[in-house]
Amino acid sequence: MKLKLYIIFLISPFFLTAQDNASVEGELPAPLSKIEQLILDIESEIDIEKRFDFSRSNSKEKQLADLKRIHKKVKSDLEAAEDLSQRLIAEFDENEKILSELEEKLTLKLGNLGEMFGVVKQVSGQTRGEFKNSITNIDNPNRDLFLKNLAESKKLPDLADISGLWVELLKEIRNAETIKTFTTEVLSADGDNSELEVLRIGTFSITQDGNFLKHLIDTNQVEFLPSQPSGVNKRKLRRLQGISEGVYEVDIDPTRGAILDKLIQKKTFFQRIADGGFVGYVIILLGLGGVALASERIYVLRNTLDSIREQENSTDIIQDNLLGSLLQTAKENVNESLDSLELILDEKIQSITPTIEIRVKAIKLIATVAPLLGLLGTVIGMIETFQAITLFGTGDPKLMAGGISQALVTTMLGLIVAAPLLFMHSYAENYSKSIISFLEEKASGIVANKTKQ
Repeated sequence: MKLKLYIIFLISPFFLTAQDNASVEGELPAPLSKIEQLILDIESEIDIEKRFDFSRSNSKEKQLADLKRIHKKVKSDLEAAEDLSQRLIAEFDENEKILSELEEKLTLKLGNLGEMFGVVKQVSGQTRGEFKNSITNIDNPNRDLFLKNLAESKKLPDLADISGLWVELLKEIRNAETIKTFTTEVLSADGDNSELEVLRIGTFSITQDGNFLKHLIDTNQVEFLPSQPSGVNKRKLRRLQGISEGVYEVDIDPTRGAILDKLIQKKTFFQRIADGGFVGYVIILLGLGGVALASERIYVLRNTLDSIREQENSTDIIQDNLLGSLLQTAKENVNESLDSLELILDEKIQSITPTIEIRVKAIKLIATVAPLLGLLGTVIGMIETFQAITLFGTGDPKLMAGGISQALVTTMLGLIVAAPLLFMHSYAENYSKSIISFLEEKASGIVANKTKQ
């Protein structure tokens, strides 16, 4: 390609000279050939390329000059930064040395004051923690800021600070021996706040209308307990809240809520019965049925025995009375022989006996079955306990508590049902035997009287 351009470049003057000569002679220019036109186009393109190369060369030189200028500036800034860094390091080392000397001088000058400063800060921090956990913080919320500033102070405490700490300690001692009634916000179970009048008993307990409240340390609020502990005399607490003087005996929690939390978690009698499960409820229903049956039998048999005694003292024969029925039978068969009359009276007593002993043996049956059901509940509870041990191991005793509780509760319920039912069965059976013995005695008397006749 370069060779072709070089040849064309060499022959181009020849064509230009010929063209000039033709113009000089006054002749019309001849039409350009394709080669001449090509040469002209190439020359035009070459000229354009030269101008483009010149422009590009100038642009590159300009960019190079800009980069050199930037490099020079960055290098200058780096040298300045390094110098500044060296100066700052030297200044820091010098300041460290001066600070160390000043701290040493300060330590020497402080002496016992520094030790006192540490003691005051330590006592302030400990006192703040104690006050924050105390229920007296509810009606004295502003003291926390003073103790916080004193515990975090970087300067020596003055006489006013030390006196203020002393005063706060004395106030807490006074609060521990006073009973105070004041109004504050109480958080209910549904999250609502309400202004209520509460009673603070020293630093031990806080109550409202006979109910114990819980102190929320994080928010310095009080809330109602999910349930009240059993055995607390609410009337005394309620009366104490409405008076200003006198001596009264009330229940308090000296552990600031720890005992209350444990008492709340303690299950009531009905909750423990619920631990017995289905077997426990069956034992209870069986026991109630047994007590009702035994009560009914004792009542009926006692009335029957009383009516027999009334018939004994009466000259008239009462038809709906057992003794009267026996006397009526003897009267109807008075003409029978002695042996026949004895057999008739024995048969009459034998027919009366089932009506007397009816459902008495059922009482003993229930008293016998109840402990067996308790033993069944014990077996079921132990099975559940061993299943929990198999699944979860023995790391958490709470997982085994349900089965053990069921095992013990059903046994307890079975014994509770069986013991009184045995006594009631013995009582009812004694009545029934007394009635039968009384009738047999009267029958023997009737036969004896006939023998004398």
